Amino acid sequence: MSVIPALFRDAETNHPAVAQWCTAVLAGDTARLLLLGPHWSGKSHTAYAALRRLLTHGYAAADIAVHQAMELRGTYEPSMIEDAARVTVIDDVTLAVDLVREATAPREADSVDVQAMMALEAGALADAVDRLSQLPERSWILVVSSVERLVETVGEETTARLLANTEQAELPPRPRPRPSLSW
Repeated sequence: MSVIPALFRDAETNHPAVAQWCTAVLAGDTARLLLLGPHWSGKSHTAYAALRRLLTHGYAAADIAVHQAMELRGTYEPSMIEDAARVTVIDDVTLAVDLVREATAPREADSVDVQAMMALEAGALADAVDRLSQLPERSWILVVSSVERLVETVGEETTARLLANTEQAELPPRPRPRPSLSW
């Protein structure tokens, strides 16, 4: 399986923070990038564009690990982060919080069992990001909507550690694509 999904196989960006991150990683240095922005701002596209740039310049795909936060929440084991490749991307870190905060109508409360499962999954994601933030020789990109929602997702201590040694790139909102209807 390719590191780059088909949807992003042509992804490109000219964002200066991404160029700086790629240059550092390709030089063998440690680089950390927090991609921030609202839904449809192109954060995932930008993250995959960075990975494409690494691969285009000869970086080995085996040295890159990509995790979707929602999948990681359900399958997480510490070794997935600790023993992973030299470059790690976690996409949609704040998605669960984003969905709750952006809901347009009240929802019926989940059962106690579902709430307990969701709490365990949220804890798994928070642990994964916390562990990643403490690995000294690891380069990474985290895709999040905002610092405030990152705090809700991983906690104040982990967020403070992330912000202390991470380059941030804020992506502006962009128009949502119009759905194409074909009958």
